Amino acid sequence: MKKKKYLVSFMIVVILLATSIGIYLSYPAIQSTISKETPSQSLITEYVASQIAQYNYAIDCSLKSKENSNIDTHQYLEIVGNSNIEGITSEIEDFKYGIKQSQRELEKETDIYYQATDMTTKKQISNTSDHLNSIQNDQALQKKYQWYVQIQFDQDGILFVNYSHNDKIQSRELNNYMIHQSQTYSEYNESNHEITSEAYINFKNPKNLTITYAVPQKLAANSNLSVYLTNYSTSDYLKYSMPYVVFAIAIIMLITLITPYQLFKEQKLLDVISRIKFGILAFMWCLVTGTLYVFSPYLIAATSQKHMIDFYQEFGIQNLDKILTPIINIGFWFIFFMLFVIFAYMIKYLFHKGFKNYCKENTCLGWIITNSQIILNKIVDFDFNDNINRSVLKIVLFNFVIISIISVFFVFGIFFSLVYSFIIFILLKKKFEDIQNDYQVLLNATRQLSNGNFGVKINEDVGVFNPLKDEFTHIKDGFEKAVNEEVKSQKMKTELISNVSHDLKTPLTSIITYIDLLKNDQLIDEDRKKYIEILERNSLRLKNLIDDLFEVSKVNSGNVHLDLVDVDIVSLIKQAQLESQDKLDEKNLDVRMNCSEEKIICYLDSSKTYRIFENLFINISKYALANTRVYIDLIQIDHQIQITFKNISEAEMTFNENEIVERFVQGDKSRNTSGSGLGLAIVKSFTELQKGQFKVEVDGDLFKSILTFNIKETS
Repeated sequence: MKKKKYLVSFMIVVILLATSIGIYLSYPAIQSTISKETPSQSLITEYVASQIAQYNYAIDCSLKSKENSNIDTHQYLEIVGNSNIEGITSEIEDFKYGIKQSQRELEKETDIYYQATDMTTKKQISNTSDHLNSIQNDQALQKKYQWYVQIQFDQDGILFVNYSHNDKIQSRELNNYMIHQSQTYSEYNESNHEITSEAYINFKNPKNLTITYAVPQKLAANSNLSVYLTNYSTSDYLKYSMPYVVFAIAIIMLITLITPYQLFKEQKLLDVISRIKFGILAFMWCLVTGTLYVFSPYLIAATSQKHMIDFYQEFGIQNLDKILTPIINIGFWFIFFMLFVIFAYMIKYLFHKGFKNYCKENTCLGWIITNSQIILNKIVDFDFNDNINRSVLKIVLFNFVIISIISVFFVFGIFFSLVYSFIIFILLKKKFEDIQNDYQVLLNATRQLSNGNFGVKINEDVGVFNPLKDEFTHIKDGFEKAVNEEVKSQKMKTELISNVSHDLKTPLTSIITYIDLLKNDQLIDEDRKKYIEILERNSLRLKNLIDDLFEVSKVNSGNVHLDLVDVDIVSLIKQAQLESQDKLDEKNLDVRMNCSEEKIICYLDSSKTYRIFENLFINISKYALANTRVYIDLIQIDHQIQITFKNISEAEMTFNENEIVERFVQGDKSRNTSGSGLGLAIVKSFTELQKGQFKVEVDGDLFKSILTFNIKETS
């Protein structure tokens, strides 16, 4: 059965892909039919004719402004009647503004190019370097421009067409688009509302002017003319694509209808869709199908006219045009035709289930009737001993009394009150039951949490208890975090005891051993002197270890006093470097300090801060790779100074950046170095004690110690 299920799925996908690809491959045929039925030349003529009515005045004004900058546009206007009427004044101002606007448009125009000649002065003006006046005799220009026309206004302003690209454009055709007369404006007597005067404007054409207009072969995709041509022909794409689409739908419907119902029933998508109520399904199907069908001509037009690439350019993916365009088109038609597979399946489903059963189980009316029976059953099974039922019943009865009192003034008031009260009861009872169930869910989760199950989650919607659900999640996370912190703390305590034991035992064992050796009376003076030096070195190491441990313990317990004074950070670093120079020289470490300021003042404890820098230099002298450079960068960020110590590690760093600053933790896991593991812990404690920040970063072999202190603000 599974094989048949997958076979049907494969069949549906193949049919949908085949029809979708077929529609996509029919685009050239659709475009060819549209081009034959609706020549673009006539559309261009309509568009240009509507534009040049205003452009003629703008070009004439631009030509005349070469001789006289103060051009009076009234030469194009003849006012008939009272010129002081308010509407006439507004019309004149609009005409002037229109000319200026057209002049600006012509400067940026990419659809229409022109060359104009004043027949009186022989002066010319153009928005292109091409000699459009000679286009009729220039084959190269005719190939460059798909449409052109030369018009001429004689000394009386009468328009003539000298020639055009196809010699079919007539003067009468262009005259229909010219501005001839404004509307008539009237002035009224307010007392008797009678017309006291009227006026209108006659617009006169330019005179002694020849203009050649031309439209280039290639139009910008988003230009006005290009959009005009596309929009105008959208209905044509819808009309001429319809036969192909209807044919594809017929094939899909036919194949779906003749395929046995049992094979389709196994498809999960179709099974889920068949469960949706008819009213909702019909509305959704019509909405989606109608939307896609209305959008389809725009997609066909954009693809056929190569406008999709302009959309891709907005996202910088124009190079994928040849891949994305077929995918988008085929995907669009795949979804569209899938809707008709669903439509055909629902017809089969209706016949299989039977009209009566379908109406009963799969329509909204049938659902209402079915649930009404369930409601009646609940009334029969009503339990007066149930606390929820009694509480709700009291509320409903009270509500019924109030409504009854209000409705006594109406004939059918009592009846409607009964219906209303019944509805209120059902709704409230359900609400109370939901609240009880939600509370039980929350209570069960709380019990699991109290038993130590931190993995418990409340995924259900618990209604009014949702705020408690959120708090429960926070409490769970808090408990889990506290347990993890406690486990981590116990682990750190164990490691601390182990590390302290090791670091104290090592020098102490050495001291005991060499004291026993010194008790030997046969010991020569040279060995005795050597053993005493070893004893002194180990005792000092033990003393420093104990001192460091006391320092850290005092800071962590808060039992420490700070002597806060103005401290020059730059000088303090240099002083600490000078004191540690011998140890740095043992490894031939070259310290480079980068600081833009000579003096940076912070309000700190000078001794504690000096100890911070001293520990960092000691740490570098112990673990840095010999014969390398050490960098100290001081960078001021707002009101803080960030100090970064950078060095190359001698050994591979495999430790955790957060653990290395803990007490008795060393970079050398074998603990073979002379360090106590408290150096960076003291640095961190002293830094944070002075409201600073300290962190460690590891990048390969580069070890960074980063401190941040607040800079003292100067008044």
